[in-house]
Amino acid sequence: MINKNQREKPFSIARNQMKLPLIIWLVFAGNIMAFTEGSLMGYRLTGLGWFLPLSFAVFMVLMRMDKVKFPILLWLPWIMVVFGYYMNSNYPALQRSVQLLCPILIGMAVSTYRYEEAHMERILQLSKYLAISLFVIIFFRLGVLVSGMLPPTTGLSGHSMTAILFNIIFATSYSFGNKIDLRWWWFMATIPVIAVTRTAIAVIGLTLPLSWGPMKFSRRFILILIIIILGFVLFHSPRIQHKSFRTGEGEMSDVLSKDFSDNARFFMWKNFDEQIKRKPWFGYGAGAGEKFVRQITNDKSGYPHNDWRLTLYDYGIFGTTIYVLCILSMMIHAYRRSKKSSDKSRLFFLAGASSFIPFMLLMYTDNIMVYVSFFGNLQFTLLGVAYGAKSRLGASVTTKKRLKVRW
Repeated sequence: MINKNQREKPFSIARNQMKLPLIIWLVFAGNIMAFTEGSLMGYRLTGLGWFLPLSFAVFMVLMRMDKVKFPILLWLPWIMVVFGYYMNSNYPALQRSVQLLCPILIGMAVSTYRYEEAHMERILQLSKYLAISLFVIIFFRLGVLVSGMLPPTTGLSGHSMTAILFNIIFATSYSFGNKIDLRWWWFMATIPVIAVTRTAIAVIGLTLPLSWGPMKFSRRFILILIIIILGFVLFHSPRIQHKSFRTGEGEMSDVLSKDFSDNARFFMWKNFDEQIKRKPWFGYGAGAGEKFVRQITNDKSGYPHNDWRLTLYDYGIFGTTIYVLCILSMMIHAYRRSKKSSDKSRLFFLAGASSFIPFMLLMYTDNIMVYVSFFGNLQFTLLGVAYGAKSRLGASVTTKKRLKVRW
């Protein structure tokens, strides 16, 4: 006879095996903290949202270095650039330097665990819960439930970045045949529209047709046409027109005119371009760009809303080229590894690789590189899970053959 404790033991073991590592919960919690943009005991939650998971990630990497599966060697040149420039900088650059390396450490820590298919399925489900939380927090922050209407402008660029990352996940999942995730994609696509973040609206539309998931070219082409039509309609909507033009209305041809409202971006970019030409190869040093922005804006801003220019200013062509090469090598490596993985880990590999396309596009008009609690930490969590996954193609093929014989 089997007693009660013996009967419950297998279930208890299975339940414990399906638990997610604490580092993943901290990344998700940090994301929610960033959504609220409040403060706790004098500390901004946006900062705690990346500092807490980073602190735990450093501890885990030191304790479990032999279990790291993340390809850290691909990022070693960039790590050396950031560290070297920080050590030789004449400007306060500690926080920015740490933020630039934070996602990489998160990816390393996440990859120290071995993930089953059920773990990855649970992470996908948690992403949907987090997407709902993002939507609800936005509505409360904008006071929509009280006023019954959307404000003409918002300051929710970080929230739009997270929505874009979710849409990469949902777009990739949809390409694998999960049709319900197309609805989730449309759900998240509304967030940049609500936030009136113009570049994010354009970028989020591309996450579906440009997903690296398995999708027919004809379907991608149709999706691009739909996105272009919807983009044209949104461009002429009252809220977009109000934010984009000082006179309140304009056409596509007026985007580069004096009437276009750029929030002083063009002014800052022009000044940056002039200074970059003077020291193009190795830049001015880590943290120099932030100081320069504060000078030309009378301390009203610390970032030029263009990570490409900021990186060129600080690290020059030398550092920026290394950064681009590291991104490209990461994308290629993840794509190749996806071919040797089971469906679930393949989904994570392709979603992680795809995420660098909108990331690089958003670098043109925002500072996504330091918005790690909104984008980077989640992005590298996907990659860390993919590299840490137990399931590989061989096991998947064997399972499919057994099912085929059985049925």
